[in-house]
Amino acid sequence: MDFGVRVAAVVEREGRLLLVRHQKPGRDPYWVLPGGRLEPGETIPECAEREVAEETGLNAHFSGLLYVGEFLREGRHTVDVTARMAVDEGSEAALGSDPEVAPGAEPTLRELRWVGVEELEEIGLLPAPLKERLLKDAPGGWAADEVYLEGGHR
Repeated sequence: MDFGVRVAAVVEREGRLLLVRHQKPGRDPYWVLPGGRLEPGETIPECAEREVAEETGLNAHFSGLLYVGEFLREGRHTVDVTARMAVDEGSEAALGSDPEVAPGAEPTLRELRWVGVEELEEIGLLPAPLKERLLKDAPGGWAADEVYLEGGHR
């Protein structure tokens, strides 16, 4: 079974969330929070900071844990951890890259966008339970509060 931990980052500025759009071979494009797989020996805050820097160019620091969810499906179990990040003053977002993509291959990271709640309602953000929770918590500004999102349905 493929098991892993994915760390996603809530980066907020003026009531808008930062999202990235991926396009992988043989798959429809999809939007996610910046983030990626936790590497062995890496802490959750370190992973969140690294992934935000790689994908968005932002210098950001871990400011709390927001959500924990799970994805269980045939041969795959992923634990999704969502962290709240504080962006360093003067740091500006720019589309980065996925270091796992082979040199010369088509990039999978295609777009970076700050979205307000209205646009978040319309966009196809994955995973769906996270999108629902982000919409619910938007009025509170996505304050750090540990929550288990279930989602471990087989």
